[in-house]
Amino acid sequence: MDNFFIYGAYGYTGRLITDYAIRQGFQPVLGGRNAAKVKALAEVNGLEYYVLEANDKAKWDIVLEDVSLVLNCAGPFALTVKDIVPACIEHGVHYLDITGEIEVFQFIQSQHEIAKEKGIALMPGVGFDVVPTDCLAAQLSNKLPSATHLELAFQGTSGVSRGTALSMARRYHNGGTMRIDGNLVSVPLAHEVKMVHFGEKDRLCVSIPWGDVFTAYYTTGIENIKVFTGISMKTLKSLRLYRKFKAIAKTKLVQWVLQQIIRSKIDGPSAIKRATCVTHIWGKATDSATGKSVEAELITPESYYLTSLTAIESVKRVLKGKFNKGYQTPAMAFGKDFILSFDKVKLNFN
Repeated sequence: MDNFFIYGAYGYTGRLITDYAIRQGFQPVLGGRNAAKVKALAEVNGLEYYVLEANDKAKWDIVLEDVSLVLNCAGPFALTVKDIVPACIEHGVHYLDITGEIEVFQFIQSQHEIAKEKGIALMPGVGFDVVPTDCLAAQLSNKLPSATHLELAFQGTSGVSRGTALSMARRYHNGGTMRIDGNLVSVPLAHEVKMVHFGEKDRLCVSIPWGDVFTAYYTTGIENIKVFTGISMKTLKSLRLYRKFKAIAKTKLVQWVLQQIIRSKIDGPSAIKRATCVTHIWGKATDSATGKSVEAELITPESYYLTSLTAIESVKRVLKGKFNKGYQTPAMAFGKDFILSFDKVKLNFN
């Protein structure tokens, strides 16, 4: 049985992944919470579908009897994984998703042993979060195995999807996260700022709680990890101002207002942007004892387009048995060169 289930198939990224899966010859089963949207997408493509909430155990039992893999595209993932992942484990069904949320990686990794016993793969982060950065971390670690510190940064120009924005709004008040001496440490929002050289110019970057703070530790064993993203000075000032209001930012009223603004203002990058934009990813590994370091830059297609490619390629490989049992990062499962298997991806060591 090689059929798989895409949950959240009608969202911005879910639709891109569904469309690409169909072009690759798959006929995935589709699912989601909105009956009208999932039905419309399924019927126009002649696909089977289910309407279900993440916590609808009875319906998940039915779905998981007929598929061998779930690709979860329904964010914020922190609201869905604690129901879906245990159901997948119970039924012996592989679980993949496109999250970048640290708390989600933590929860899924905590299920490693039981998933290993079931002989299934748990692989969160098979999209832009975190395939390219995870592979870059592995490349740098390979060049400098004694590295004690890892820094990663990325810069894109295409914008974000509604789902990404909603996930960010939900956890902004929690501040940032870094890995220090092997431990995840909470830090203020926009805690650290640095200039990073992307392509042909330097760009202001700010530290963020990106998924690699969690995943790169398992991929490389490096105990000190920070992740940054490029921003404008205006945005940096806004983030620092936001820190003063974090107490009210987590209230139900403010969260509701933020969600309404996001839903009305943000959709996602246009088809033109997905086809023409690129993303720059920089990384540096350092051995603090010797002072040695190695830097590299990875250039990839636009992040949402890339997500559709990496997610479906990950599905293909897992369905073919190319996986490690239990929790794994993409680079752990498929190797440091996984990202280099896609067109228009370039890796340059400095």
